Amino acid sequence: MASKRDYYEVLGVKRDASKEDIKKAYRKLARRYHPDLNPGNKEAEERFKEIQEAYSILSNDEKRKAYDTFGTAEPQPGAEAGRTTWRWQEGPEGFQFNFGDFSGFEDILSDIFGGAREGTRERGRGRNIEYQIEIDFETAIKGGTRDISITRDVGGKILTETISVRIPAGVDNGSRIRVPGKGGETRRGGDVGDLYLTVKVRPHPIFQRNQNDIYLELPITIYEAALGARISVPTIDGTAVVTIPPGVQSGTKLRLRGKGVPNLRNGERGDQYVVVKVVLPEQMSESAKKKFEDLARTIPYNPRVYLEKYLR
Repeated sequence: MASKRDYYEVLGVKRDASKEDIKKAYRKLARRYHPDLNPGNKEAEERFKEIQEAYSILSNDEKRKAYDTFGTAEPQPGAEAGRTTWRWQEGPEGFQFNFGDFSGFEDILSDIFGGAREGTRERGRGRNIEYQIEIDFETAIKGGTRDISITRDVGGKILTETISVRIPAGVDNGSRIRVPGKGGETRRGGDVGDLYLTVKVRPHPIFQRNQNDIYLELPITIYEAALGARISVPTIDGTAVVTIPPGVQSGTKLRLRGKGVPNLRNGERGDQYVVVKVVLPEQMSESAKKKFEDLARTIPYNPRVYLEKYLR
């Protein structure tokens, strides 16, 4: 690496900081500058490598002692032969961090992106990795593909790679998508672990979801409520037309069959419900008020009659 700033300064800790203080500082900075959270940001990428370098030295007792003594963790003349070192290199799969005997690094790194964590290592099998993926409402309903960046242990190297993931139609908040063979590898040549993606769906401006049904609030005028109407409404598939019956009440639900969310198990779609909301005009002229007064005298009715027995 080109940068050789003081490692304590890089992590923002004092020279007498404890190992726990160093770990806390590393976690905070790694979350902030991790490439997964800063796609395409070269400055953040360089900062992340600098943070990794500093932590790899200060978290290792022997390397930290050498750094404090000599100002470097590189082996000194007469030092013990065969000491492992770290380095960054750029290869066909992006930057690779060879951390040698820096045990525990993968467990910390796995906690960086969106609460990502690695599961318990099984005998002869790499760790399963869990990430959170955020998708829009339409992708959750219709499905699609997303390119995401993941960080995983591949043969003792921490690699960041971009993969294309298929999103099944009908996923919801909390759904988990399994991507086989994209977890960690073992250094003993066992099976590769899997990647599990936990779905978070961004809210939609007008649609609400309840299991496999979609709800849309539809404002209508008092005239449409009284006389009835045919109104075009949006659905996840495009425009549909609903018939407003004469005399409809606010809160009435009109159903559009098969316009909801596909069931993840059998693909059958739920319905879309259009919830009627009668809206009065915000402003009214004196002549319009007079017409309403005449209408009130012409068609008197009391929608609160059922409350009268409770009045005191």
